[in-house]
Amino acid sequence: MPQSLFGSSERSNFIVNMKPETFRRWALFILLGFLILCPLLSLPSELAGITSLPPAALTLTGTAALAMLPAGLFKGARGLWNTALLTGAFVLWGIVSALCSFHAGDPADYTQAFVGTAGRGEGALSLVFCGCFLLLGAMLGTSEHRTLLHGMLLYGLVQCAWGILQALPVGFPSYYRDLESMLAYRVFLPSGLTGSPITLAVLLSVLELPAMLAAAYAKDRHRILYLICAGVFPVLAVRTQCLAGIVGAAVSVMIGIVYLAWKKTGKAVILTAVPGVVLGCVWWFFAPVLNGTYHDLDPSSAVMFQLYDGAVLWQDSSYRLDVSGYYFPTADASPHGTFAIGELRSVYGWLWGQTAEIIGRYPLTGTGPDCLIYPQLFRSLIPAENPNTFDRAGSYYLHTAATLGLPGLALLLLVMVQVFIRGGKTAVRGGWIQTAYLGAALVSCVTWIVGNGGVTVTPLFWMIAGVCCAQSKES
Repeated sequence: MPQSLFGSSERSNFIVNMKPETFRRWALFILLGFLILCPLLSLPSELAGITSLPPAALTLTGTAALAMLPAGLFKGARGLWNTALLTGAFVLWGIVSALCSFHAGDPADYTQAFVGTAGRGEGALSLVFCGCFLLLGAMLGTSEHRTLLHGMLLYGLVQCAWGILQALPVGFPSYYRDLESMLAYRVFLPSGLTGSPITLAVLLSVLELPAMLAAAYAKDRHRILYLICAGVFPVLAVRTQCLAGIVGAAVSVMIGIVYLAWKKTGKAVILTAVPGVVLGCVWWFFAPVLNGTYHDLDPSSAVMFQLYDGAVLWQDSSYRLDVSGYYFPTADASPHGTFAIGELRSVYGWLWGQTAEIIGRYPLTGTGPDCLIYPQLFRSLIPAENPNTFDRAGSYYLHTAATLGLPGLALLLLVMVQVFIRGGKTAVRGGWIQTAYLGAALVSCVTWIVGNGGVTVTPLFWMIAGVCCAQSKES
């Protein structure tokens, strides 16, 4: 007999009465919908400066996922309740944190805590949508896993194609042609359609290992496409000239080499991925000469193998989105002090120190989702008028602890533990696809140490985590 919710008609409960295979097709359609909409809605941001559109991709598909999710749980997703409870606890704590957000008495701040900053869109609602992505991913079957992986690799390839054009000195639209906070010009860093070189580096590092395994094991016509991905992803990850790209590409390729050597297969893949890393390093080394890079304060300071993490962070937040203060090298410009924006140790030491201080002031519920900027304001409630303030902590873990509190970080880590426990069991009894997803989740956790999340990248982690938590090979 057809099931019904709240006594409504059978016609209005078509989702509840779906067959399992139909439900999985719709779930896959929603997840792929994000991978299609996100780059499309990012185009106006890159071409016309309309930075408020990219979060709409997550909002639209996340709302659809939220509507679909009760049907999956209503049908009895056996074996998923532990994952659902942990994910739900993390999402619920994000909502609690939003309700207790900094200056939450102002309705405008509630809006930011729930919806997120314009251009960021990483408020509590984004946590709800990402949690739905995880649970939908966990309800997919083996055939959907393969299709979703194919969609993710195509998503990465689109980002690479756009990023290559940005990295060439041909005048292609890019927010990172120059880095004003460092007075560095003609740098031409690639960001793809992700919004930042750091988020592009995280994305490509995460997808490199699945690309390697897909190229080694796929027997269909897509194998050439996967080989291209395995060779191109590390090139662009390194060329972002961010620490997350260097570390992520190295870790991903090394894991892939060890796994393929253990399985005694994939020689062609190794011979594609390793040269990709080497080519990225060569491009990185010669980029200042090829691009004519110069620094206004010191024309001779455009050194080889320069990392631009600090300049990228402030270029993103202050110059692209106008959601933080500008960088000033003078110590008296801000009560928070200053740092050397071109020195990696100085940048991360200062960022992490300031973030640790905020965590110490708000250890329980944090500042609220996407509200890290507010405790730093000292001159005005307009972020741009407060020099040397930031809205990203330079580490996803520290950022989570600062915005959601220590309980929020603990719940995130528990979700990750659940992902690795279930993903490990699935990979042992499954094939290379399950191993690819588990490896991608591992690389995500590594790159997040020195990388940021973003509305164009973080949802992919939750999809990957969901597949790792799949109940079995078929459901």
